[in-house]
Amino acid sequence: MLKHRTKLGVLCAAITALNGIQIAQAAVLEEVIVTAERRSESAQDVPLSLTTIGAGSINPAEITDLNDIATRTPNFTVTKFNIGEPQLYLRGIGSTLDSAAADPTVSVFVDEVYVGRPGGSSFELFDLERIEILRGPQGTLYGRNVTGGAVSIYTKRPNMEKSEAKVGLTVGDYDLIQVQGYVTGPLSDSMAGKLTVSMLDRGGYATNNDNGQELDDANNISVRGQLLMGLDEKSELLLSAEYSTDDNNGLCRNSTSFFKPDQNYGGAYIPLQIAAVEAEGVADPRVCGMKLEQFAERDMHAFSARYERDLDWATLTSITAYRYGDYAWMQQLGGMDSPPGTIGVEDNEGEESKQWSQEIRLANSTDKLDWVLGLYLFGETVDRFANVPILFNLNAPAPYPAFPVPPGTLLDRAWRQDATSDSQAIFGQLTYSLSDTVDLTLGGRYTQDEKEIDQLYLSNVAAGTVAYDLKGLNKDWSRFNARVSLKWDITDDIMAYATWSEGYKSGVFISQSTAAGGAEGTLEPEDAENKEIGIKAQFLDNRVRLNATYFDLSVENLQLFRLLNFTLQSENTDAVVDGYEIDAAVVLGDNLTLTAALSGLDGKYAGGSFNGNDLARAPDSKQTLTANYAVPMDGGASLDLNLTYIKSSDYFMEATNVGVSRVPSYTTYNAFVRYQNAAGDLDFTVWGRNLNDELMIRHSIVGSFGGSVELYHPPRTWGVSLTKSF
Repeated sequence: MLKHRTKLGVLCAAITALNGIQIAQAAVLEEVIVTAERRSESAQDVPLSLTTIGAGSINPAEITDLNDIATRTPNFTVTKFNIGEPQLYLRGIGSTLDSAAADPTVSVFVDEVYVGRPGGSSFELFDLERIEILRGPQGTLYGRNVTGGAVSIYTKRPNMEKSEAKVGLTVGDYDLIQVQGYVTGPLSDSMAGKLTVSMLDRGGYATNNDNGQELDDANNISVRGQLLMGLDEKSELLLSAEYSTDDNNGLCRNSTSFFKPDQNYGGAYIPLQIAAVEAEGVADPRVCGMKLEQFAERDMHAFSARYERDLDWATLTSITAYRYGDYAWMQQLGGMDSPPGTIGVEDNEGEESKQWSQEIRLANSTDKLDWVLGLYLFGETVDRFANVPILFNLNAPAPYPAFPVPPGTLLDRAWRQDATSDSQAIFGQLTYSLSDTVDLTLGGRYTQDEKEIDQLYLSNVAAGTVAYDLKGLNKDWSRFNARVSLKWDITDDIMAYATWSEGYKSGVFISQSTAAGGAEGTLEPEDAENKEIGIKAQFLDNRVRLNATYFDLSVENLQLFRLLNFTLQSENTDAVVDGYEIDAAVVLGDNLTLTAALSGLDGKYAGGSFNGNDLARAPDSKQTLTANYAVPMDGGASLDLNLTYIKSSDYFMEATNVGVSRVPSYTTYNAFVRYQNAAGDLDFTVWGRNLNDELMIRHSIVGSFGGSVELYHPPRTWGVSLTKSF
């Protein structure tokens, strides 16, 4: 912990020194306006650890998905089990729970609407205003379940002033074709509309050498429509509707890591595992071998109505929303059949979810006082199934260890969950100016959660054997969470702050328990406490920005989910973590801009089965460095040359910290060259990602008989993008 505090002190001294340097060039950094505190203000004035990604970076060359967002955000890690289960970790805090009654630990919001199911948080990013990532618990203003942090996505509103349109075409290797476009403008003196469409089709990065199926492919269609109405001089209504569908072939998992430490059964079965890989011809990380025809499908739609009215003494905001998700997948978790593999696991799962939410806020700002007071209501139903037959096809001779079940055994098991969640909360926050340079923020939120679930387990699907059928299990929880922040404007350009905040995530009924007693029980709620100090500086006539944070975070009853002896286990444990985060940018002359996102983290489990182990999916350090050189051209056109360096230290995929679950460190490079005409309405970009073709693990499962089963990030890819505005 001392090393992080020392680094932050050095940074503060560096800011003071840099503030005295004079640079004579004219180019400056743009001001970033955010609504992290439910009011519009400069990001440099917010006393929170915040990363903002602007609309200009959300394109095929830079930001296309949650993983790209994570590379730009200190201490943010994203892994992905399948299309319905992205796993988000901020400051080492996240969750892999897949229960119908589980909630995310790092929550995603779309236009301030909470997305209850993890599968609903991964979608095409296009035509957005900005993305804000708040690190650490946000228990006061941000709806539900934000013990780790919040990712807020804001779409562009319809244009009331003029009509405009934009179209984009991207083509690239692996048969990539992407078409995007929008049209917006006034429909009358008091009404404007907008329609946005995105279509993506890409071949697979991997191949099934048994049936020829392309894997790791993409096929998506997304549509968003918005209608903005000025009801009178003091009120407006924004109606939004979204639809998205994915029809993919699923993922390629590859058996590897046979020579890492801590192998199951002491590595005794490794020779058989290696022989199976060679026999099936799947030594290549982009090749799988199985007769199973995989799929990964998802359909989502959402509706929202945002009403705002100026009451003179306050602004009334009402956000009413409904979201629907339906996704399912079939995958072979071992990446090859059994035989020749020692074990075959066909994972067929899916769920249908429906959620509604209502938020009502009153807010006002004066010279001395900013305040917000609100009510939040949430309801959700989730029907989830999991059919996971496991075939043990190993008939190993001596001297191999005793097998846990007889060879040839088929564990033909299935689970069904029907869950209902209801939540209510009241919240408030005020910021009072103690002086011209010091502001005090106080916030609080009281939340009540209730969950009810039906749990069904078939221990033998073919025989229809019901191991348990539990109806009407229910539990409720409540919490009060608080926040205190002190902000000091040291100068017009430098602000320092200290924040203490709490977060809470409700308890959960676990999934895929093989015992009725386990299915009846619940995991305790997560309770997070965060202390952080930071400094935000923008100086040298807005040509240097340096934001640095040191934090100390503890979580009681962190909810964990893991595989143990062919059975999924859930449990609570505590966690403690501290670290630093740096966002920086500097303009050097008129042409060169450098940006950096740097982080360091020291996180441990504190208690339970993993006491003293490193937090899972929490690399000790991450760095993203970007250089952009702008070349002016004749007639006012411009050419941008952009290079990004991304590096992450190694980390454990599992809380057990077994050697075979260690994800190696990686370094990769992205680059693009972009031409923009003088009018600014046409640009042409040639881009490349993972230029060094680094093999980076996206997700892994410790193999039951040795090694691990890996999913990988995309290989080296390239493409060209053309956009035209009208």
